[in-house]
Parts: sequence; C-alpha cells; structure tokens
Amino acid sequence: MVADALSGKIDLIITKSISRFARNTVDTLTAVRQLKDKGVEVYFEKENIYTMDSKGELLITIMSSLAQEESRSISENVAWGKRAKCEEGKVYLPYKQFLGYEKGSEGLPQIVEEQAKIVRLIYQLFLDGLMPSGIAKKLTGQGIPSPAGKPIWRSSTVESILTNEKYKGDALLQKTFCVNFLTKEMKRNKGELPQYYVEQSHPAIISPEVFDEVQQELKRRRESRYVAIHQLYGALQLCLRVPA
Repeated sequence: MVADALSGKIDLIITKSISRFARNTVDTLTAVRQLKDKGVEVYFEKENIYTMDSKGELLITIMSSLAQEESRSISENVAWGKRAKCEEGKVYLPYKQFLGYEKGSEGLPQIVEEQAKIVRLIYQLFLDGLMPSGIAKKLTGQGIPSPAGKPIWRSSTVESILTNEKYKGDALLQKTFCVNFLTKEMKRNKGELPQYYVEQSHPAIISPEVFDEVQQELKRRRESRYVAIHQLYGALQLCLRVPA
C-alpha cells in the first residue's frame, strides 16, 4: 500500500490508529514523512489526526522525539543482552553469511558438512601455497557460491575464513560493538569493551593444529612481503641516486 501511494496510485490512507500503522514508532515516522513528501496524506481515526494539517506537523515532531528515545532504549537493551550472553560464553553466528555452520537444536552452532568441505578446501589450498586471491579465483571458477550466496569470491572473504577462530571450535566474543544507536554504526572492539574467549564452545571444522599452522604461514607470508617491498624500495632509491 505504501509503495502504491509513493508511486502515485493513492493520495489518502485511512488507518485505525497510529499503533496499527506500523510495527513501531520509528517505522511509522519514516513512512509518514515519505508519504508527506509525495503529497500523500494519512488519517488516523482513533487520534483524529491528518498528517497534512498543523496538528499533523506537531504529531510528527512528537513522534520524532519518541522514536529517538525508543530506538535508544531498544539499542541499550539489545547491547545489554549481547553482553550478558558473552559473559555466559554463549556463541552466536550470523548463520546466513557464515560458511560451514547452522543453528542447532540447542541454539549452538552445528556443522553443515557440505559447506564444511569448502572451508577445509580453503585451508588446504592455502597450505598448498595458494594466496587468498588465488583461492578466491579458484572457488569462483568452480562455481562455488560465496558465504553470502554470490558467484564471485573476494580475497578478503577467504582471508576472513582463514583467520576466524570459530572454525577451530573456539569463539572470541564481542569483536564489534554499536557506537551510534541511530545510524547503527558498528566499530571493531579494540579494547573499548571487554572481550571473552571461549574454548571448545562448539564443534570444530578445522583442527587447532591446522588452524595454528595457517596463522603461522599467514604471518610468514606477510613478513616476507614486507621484506620484499622494503628491498624493492631500497633498490629504487639506489637507482635514483646513481647518475645516468
């Protein structure tokens, strides 16, 4: 209905009450403002308010204030709930975009074997000498969808899988946190909030030994790349100093 109104098919919406118009105050305010910008009026029967008249303007102002406080309260409650779960060692994964696991019957991560095979392949290819970019190219070429279900893999996605401790059955909790409840901006936790490391919190796809071996190899390759770049830079500097 709102989509039809925004496209010009409806110029007046009549609804029983403000509480029936949308799921919460934030959604109500957003929809009312969008409709008003398109010249569409909303009439709330219970409150006897038209959004286009002066009372409607006052309503929008009040709703805006209420929306902000409601959003703050919800955000604080959600943050408190997440911190409490972290302190209890409860692990949650963004399952829709996390390769290898699904939510089990008891609410804990459960291995999806078909996806786990891809995770193990990534680790093996890396130990065989491929860089994350090469692994991404190979997976894309084989038609294997990424964790987000896209046909093209990114090297950053591969590196994220190679460095995520959850694949060895452990979990570092509260890696990120919300810094703005209005914009929902997230920030990586660099000591601003406590973190919790839970060992053997769920079934492992990669053995701890293989995971640690990959971390050491990642470190070695980064150091080698740094040395190579430093040597190249030194050679260029020498060339620039030598007269023609």
